[in-house]
Amino acid sequence: MADQDETVLKTEKSKENGKMNDSVPELDDTEPPKVIITAPPTMSIKMISNKLQKPSDESDNKDSDDCQIILPKTEIIDITDDICDKDETSEETNEIGKVVDNNDDIKDAQTIITLKEEPKQPETEVISEDEMPVDNMPVDTEAVSEDELPPTTLADQTEIVSDEELPSENGTAKTKRCKIPEEKEDDHESQPVKKVKTEEVKPITELDKFWQAVKDDPSDFAGWTYLLQYVDQENNVENAREAYNKFLELYPYCYGYWRKFADFEKRNNNKEECEEVFQRGLSAIPLSVDLWIHYMTYLKTQHSDNVDRIRSKFEKGLETCGLEYRSDRLWDHYIKWEIEQNKLVNAFNIYSRLLATQTLGYLQHFENFKEFVNKNSPDKILNAKEYLELRQQVAERMRLNGNEEMLADDSAPPGEEENTFLSDVSEKELALLKENIIESKQKINKETGKEIAKRQTFEEGIKRPYFHVKPLEKCQIDNWKNYIALEKEAGDHQRIVVLYERCLIPCALYEDFWLSYLDYLESLDFDVSDLLKSLFLRACLVHHRKSPELHLKWSAFEESKGNLDKAAEILKNLDDAVPHMLQIIYRRINLEKRRDQLDRVCELYEHYINTSHTKFLTSNIAIKYARFLWKCASKIDKAIELIAEIINKDKDNMQDNARLLLQLVELKMSVEPLNEKSVIQIFDEILSMSSVNLEQKILFSQRKLEFIEDYTCDYTSLRKATNEFKSYSELLAKEKKKALAAVEEEKSRIEKEMKAKQAQEIAASSNSQTATTNYQPYNSTGYYPQQYATGYNQTAYQQYAPTGQDYSYQYQNWSYPQATNYNQTWGSYNYGGTGSGGSGGY
Repeated sequence: MADQDETVLKTEKSKENGKMNDSVPELDDTEPPKVIITAPPTMSIKMISNKLQKPSDESDNKDSDDCQIILPKTEIIDITDDICDKDETSEETNEIGKVVDNNDDIKDAQTIITLKEEPKQPETEVISEDEMPVDNMPVDTEAVSEDELPPTTLADQTEIVSDEELPSENGTAKTKRCKIPEEKEDDHESQPVKKVKTEEVKPITELDKFWQAVKDDPSDFAGWTYLLQYVDQENNVENAREAYNKFLELYPYCYGYWRKFADFEKRNNNKEECEEVFQRGLSAIPLSVDLWIHYMTYLKTQHSDNVDRIRSKFEKGLETCGLEYRSDRLWDHYIKWEIEQNKLVNAFNIYSRLLATQTLGYLQHFENFKEFVNKNSPDKILNAKEYLELRQQVAERMRLNGNEEMLADDSAPPGEEENTFLSDVSEKELALLKENIIESKQKINKETGKEIAKRQTFEEGIKRPYFHVKPLEKCQIDNWKNYIALEKEAGDHQRIVVLYERCLIPCALYEDFWLSYLDYLESLDFDVSDLLKSLFLRACLVHHRKSPELHLKWSAFEESKGNLDKAAEILKNLDDAVPHMLQIIYRRINLEKRRDQLDRVCELYEHYINTSHTKFLTSNIAIKYARFLWKCASKIDKAIELIAEIINKDKDNMQDNARLLLQLVELKMSVEPLNEKSVIQIFDEILSMSSVNLEQKILFSQRKLEFIEDYTCDYTSLRKATNEFKSYSELLAKEKKKALAAVEEEKSRIEKEMKAKQAQEIAASSNSQTATTNYQPYNSTGYYPQQYATGYNQTAYQQYAPTGQDYSYQYQNWSYPQATNYNQTWGSYNYGGTGSGGSGGY
């Protein structure tokens, strides 16, 4: 009995300790594992895994693992595993874990985990990642990282408690011990099984970050450079091609990135793609000397046996950018390659062209040429004809000097003895031959130097000959403009074109240079269509995609060549890029009119009227459309209906759209036969509108009076219109008088304030015994200083005559044109001496 009492006391003590969150009950080896859930004020599940130990190792029980789960419940539930056998526990010498899957009622429960590892055999519980919140962790728990969680091999020693096995309200429950099966989808929708694993989110790579930066802002040049640097180091062909192509579409003048792109393809043994990149780059920026040299170096290494192809590409390069001031290195590469091929005649001919070309290193080229001539025999560097002519010149020079006589070769045919010389050449003759060659080229080189001296200042002023998104200094922009003006005065078309092309590389983002280049090409009296087309493509599709002036010029150019469809396409694309611009709208409509597409004209007019975003735009397009219907389509009734509909939509705000009202009057007066009553009715409706101000009503009443006088014989209507006009004029005079009185009152108030302020300043100055402040004294004539009166527009009322005048209607002095030309400016009429009124007409 005593033993039983002790057992009961121990059991009660263990239960009491299990209710407390800050202690772990110690269990005997023979006692089955318990799961105790306590939660006042919240439900708490405490999982305890006892380790079966040897009798001599009892001190290690204090390191047993525990897991505490806090659930939002108020009842206390004890779950005891009664199925555990002694044989079963003896086999599991490492660890017993428990996994609890919460049902739908406790899915929001907060879980706190404490894991303590044994040095040899860790005893942990497998818990899903979703059940491991970081917030609200008790002080006595230990934070465990994901790396410290147990491996998946412990799944064979864990327990699964299903939703059905959770404790019921009466506190009874059943548990099962089994192995964790493989994850399978449950066929029964009524009993879904929660998965421990969560869906993995695809991580954002470094490449994605670089791409996102340039997608958010395509003009971020630095972002593009970082992206290209990354793909070049990554060495992924697809990623690199995508990045390089997108970048070079925006910035084709960056020759360095064409070179890097080609090197990337070459590094990956893509020879065809590499040459394609070179061709695209040289087409985009043909004046890039560095890119040409890089391309020729590639050809010499990859196609060294194809001499003709290399020579043709060198010639193409010199033709394209040989006149570039800094093209010296390309010339040198060509000459050196011809010498390597033992084609000295070709090298001599290249030197002859180079010495006549204005380049930066013209003096060094002449020194190199002299060394070339002195090193090689004249008959090796000149063709046969040039060599014989030169020897004859030298012979005549020697005869004149009386030094030596040249002997003719007896084997020469009759009649050609003068051009045939002995094969042996004396040293003196050889020196003279070389001297003559050098002298002949020296004269050419001196002329080249003179031309370079004229341009030296401008060339030195070019500090940035390459492209960059950073703006240029004003001095450099002016330098380019002055340089171009100098070349235009010289009149060499080829040099002018090369200079413009050079200028467009650093000044590509400046629209003025593109327009100047276009104006020059359009002023020529010979055909340069290919050059114009290339210029329009580069300007409008690359560097200035939203420039109205450039696109309108391009459209006009295509129309002049008969490409009406292309011209219409250009205008449509421009309209999409720069919407709601009247100049573009009218150009599109007028182009369709010239194409005799009248239905299309009507569609465009109606489209723009329905989509316009301002009243100004709507009224202008509507007036144009009404005139088109009236004059071109002979549909005046439809035109009247159109204008009337737009007026009715904005009837309460016609003060800013008086042109619509005037257009409606003009259309009504143009109907044949003329309906006087209808026109007078339109005038009356306009005068009854509250949104029409008083000055506009005076103008419309004046027009009404003129119409009645010119087109009707009803004296009553004429008298009524006269009185109406007079009443409006008198009312306007009264309002002006009130306005003038208000201005005078305001002036008086300001003068009083100024006097008070001046008195305060004088008092303050006398009290402090300092110099008087610098203020503008009040003018005794009654006018206040100018700076205090800038807010009052006195001139606005100077146009009105003094009140009290006779408003007699002097209609005999007015003239009224015919209805078809009813465009007289309203402001020209003098109604009753009250002033000019305002500007009318349209």
